[in-house]
Amino acid sequence: MPTESSQWRKFLQPVVTGLVALMAAGVGYLQYLQRGNDEKRDSRIAVLEVQVSNQVKDLDNFKVLLYDIRSDVSFIRGKLEKER
Repeated sequence: MPTESSQWRKFLQPVVTGLVALMAAGVGYLQYLQRGNDEKRDSRIAVLEVQVSNQVKDLDNFKVLLYDIRSDVSFIRGKLEKER
């Protein structure tokens, strides 16, 4: 004759098995979501790196332009001072 605890175990075994399977599926789903977020983050970082690189190049070009303007202004100033 089965005892009351063995009847409970028999009753709870499918419930516990189902919960374990559900938790395993949940962990797998969370890992899938995390992997997707990592890929999105990596692609956004790559885009930002390209933008920063382009801005640094633009800044370097602007510095060259300012140097050229300074040279031109110095040249013009020198010409004007010679005429006085």
